[in-house]
Amino acid sequence: MWKRLATRELLSHPRLQIFEDDVELPNGYQTTYLRFGDDGAVATVLCRDDAGRILLQRAYSYPPNQVMLELPGGLVPEGEDPADGANRELMEEAGLRAGRLTLLGRFFSNNRRSARMTYVYLGEDLTEASLPGDPEEEIEIAWFTEDEIDELIRSGQVVNQSVLAAWSLYRARRD
Repeated sequence: MWKRLATRELLSHPRLQIFEDDVELPNGYQTTYLRFGDDGAVATVLCRDDAGRILLQRAYSYPPNQVMLELPGGLVPEGEDPADGANRELMEEAGLRAGRLTLLGRFFSNNRRSARMTYVYLGEDLTEASLPGDPEEEIEIAWFTEDEIDELIRSGQVVNQSVLAAWSLYRARRD
């Protein structure tokens, strides 16, 4: 295990914190390590309607400058239950609420820089319900069969890590 000797905050922004730690490795070597703040968690919802179709969103992503296929989800602040955060994000981004949420699994989205956990839920028993969304997000929702999603992944049209990880968890639980 590494030993943290000191910490300096390099950046504090409502959406991102960056820290530089002085650390000592088990062999006694001392170095600095850059990491992100990891307050809260992330929740994402793989929604399945009564016909077995899966909801994907088309949303613009600024850093790669492209519209990407995504799942509803986002930051869950400390103190909010991840399942509640998943439903809140679903209402903000897709105008839906899941009557039943099943935890499919969880993963670290960037374990080399953060301990923030992403929780993946299967959302079913969907009803219309909405909350105001993020003004930076313009989202279009679409429904796909499982075979269509497999083809979108095979053809390289799905490049979002959280969708790929969530789909893997979904398939592992279903198969």
